[in-house]
Order: sequence, then C-alpha cells, then structure tokens
Amino acid sequence: MRRNVLRLAFICMITALALGYRPEHGYAELLRVALSTKDFGYLPLFVGMRSGMFAQENLEIQWIQVGSNVVVTALIAGEIDVAGIAGSSMRAAARGAPLKANFFPYQKSLFVLMGAPGVKRVQDLRGKVIGTTGPGATTELAASLVLQHHGLDPRKDVTFMTIGGAETSIAAMRNGIIQARAFNPDAAMIMKKQGFTELAVLADMGPWPWAGYSTSDAHLANRRDKLKRWTRVMVKSLQFMLNRKEETYKIAQGEFGHPRDVTMRKNVDLTITQPLKLASSPSLAQLVDFSLLREVHKELSLPGAR
Repeated sequence: MRRNVLRLAFICMITALALGYRPEHGYAELLRVALSTKDFGYLPLFVGMRSGMFAQENLEIQWIQVGSNVVVTALIAGEIDVAGIAGSSMRAAARGAPLKANFFPYQKSLFVLMGAPGVKRVQDLRGKVIGTTGPGATTELAASLVLQHHGLDPRKDVTFMTIGGAETSIAAMRNGIIQARAFNPDAAMIMKKQGFTELAVLADMGPWPWAGYSTSDAHLANRRDKLKRWTRVMVKSLQFMLNRKEETYKIAQGEFGHPRDVTMRKNVDLTITQPLKLASSPSLAQLVDFSLLREVHKELSLPGAR
C-alpha cells in the first residue's frame, strides 16, 4: 500500500513538472513567442529566459521560428501571444488587421551593411546585387537607407535579390551571387575578420526603433496582465544587459555560439507608407500600443514614464 502511494505521488510530481508547475509560483502560464529568425536582435528575450526573470513572473516562454507571413495570421487567430515582426504587423494593421506593435527594445537599428571583399565603398555598389531576406524586408530597407544616404537610388542603381538567412547570404557573397547585405552586428563582426568590408553602421545614421514585437488587439484587451508581465521582463532584460555585461556575454555565447570578440514616424514612413504606396501615413494609434510599456516604466520608476 505504501509503495503504491509513493508511486502515485511520484507520478503526480512528474506530471506537474511536465505541465509547468513551479512550487513557489503555482502553475507557470505559457506564453508563445514567434520569431522569424533566431539572431542577436532578440537577445533581450533570451536574457529574460536564461536569467530566470520570466519564471519569476510565472511565465513559461515557448518560442518558435516561423515565417512572418504565417505569424501575422497566427497572431490574429490568437495562436501566438507576441511575435518579433513589428514591421510586418504594422503593415497589416495599415490594411485594417487588428494588430499593434507593442515593444521595441532598441531605439536604433542594429544592422551593419557588409560588402564582399572587393567592395570598398557604398558607391561601389552601383550596378551590383544586394541580398535581402524578402521583398520589403528590413534588410532591404536598411540597405536602401544607406544607399540614399550616399547618393544612390535603390530603385535604379542596384538590384535586390531575396537570398535568405545570414549563412546563405555569406555563401552567396563568397560566390559572387550578391555583393552586399545588411547583417546583425554579431555576424558582421565575424565577417570583418574573414575579409568582408564594413560599409555602413545603421546606428550611426540616426534613431530607428528596431527589433520590435507585436500582438493582437484581442490580447491587449483580454490578456493584458499576461502581456504586462512579459513587457516588464523585457524592460528588466535591457537593464540586465546594461548592468551585468559579463553574464550577458555568457548568455549570448550560449544562445548564438559567437565569440565575445528613427523616430517612430520615420520608422512608419520607411516600413509601411513607402512599401505599401499609401497616399498618406496611417495614424500611430492604428499601428502601435505602448500603454503596457508606459505602465511598466512607471512601476519601475524609469525615465520617460508618463
């Protein structure tokens, strides 16, 4: 009899752990995050996961990698809680989709425009092919911004080619298929050591809210507490990255395997109005909702809270 009781208790314990039970917090609430790619831009999310801060908010993060075209549909259907596709979501919102961008971890773009070894200046890209992750993607927009800054017309002076992720793009540059592409800083650092040319750093060209997340209007209305806890951890993750750099380096190494070694209106114009060929820019209220972020800033007594 005693053996049967112990066996039953053991089975119950294993079942509880499998369901996400945390003795100190109760049942952890599952929050699904969709990313189009796992890269350095999403480091704050992984810092929150590896540091245990999401667990402290009684959240269990389940992240999946999926294309942005699929994620928009999943967000609207409520199958995903948040997704790292703010640009795609805002373009869908401009067409009437019930979505909002709700968090941007960076105020400037992280992208670095990298050229093939034979390309020494941005002007050398005239008549060349630039790789992107897709038509109208942020990799294309970032490259276009650099080209315009240096007096080139992205529509006439270069050709854009959808080439895929970082590894595929690097191979394409080596083989002469493309001559440049915008990369995240971790990949750019490694490429510089391999002889590729750093042509421009987007962060030097002014503010441009970057690596943003989005959610649905329904989630903002009906799952507000859950999203607020996620937002609070994301803000704390940024503080962690600023104040605990060595631990952040270790998390980045573990997640990405690399060695240690715009204003919002401008963002809207570049990522929505121009690609969609709208007659005028939609109102920010139609595209973003930062109310939870403002609440978290106020709770944490951070500058700019209002």
